[in-house]
Amino acid sequence: MLGAVKFRVERRVVDEEAVWRRLSRLEDMPKYWGGHRRVEVLGVNSGRYSLKITFAFPGPLNVGYAEAAVDEARREVLLNYVKGPFKGVVKNYVAGGVLVSDWDITINALFIPLKPWISSHFRKGAEHALERLTSP
Repeated sequence: MLGAVKFRVERRVVDEEAVWRRLSRLEDMPKYWGGHRRVEVLGVNSGRYSLKITFAFPGPLNVGYAEAAVDEARREVLLNYVKGPFKGVVKNYVAGGVLVSDWDITINALFIPLKPWISSHFRKGAEHALERLTSP
């Protein structure tokens, strides 16, 4: 697909419990994920969170909506971005001493000319987020 962006970043962790506590607090995402200026929980239905996300860049396309599932047993946060500058799934989880962020998204057609830069930017942002999540 023309606007598809897929990648995985990983980082070893020492304290899985502390990392999971940080990762599972959806409202705290802007502390770790620099591209998210604000995350607002609009509601919860059957364990699924409805989120409004204001992204860090300016302009009319800087707001998106996502559905999120926080799975305590699997230590997994699944974000399904359903409306905004990109759509798709980001799965973040802690397992076996590793924090993983899997991205499978499609950027808005308006951003396709910038896809190489966006892909690199998102990957670096995810790497920095994992660094922040694993720092004491």
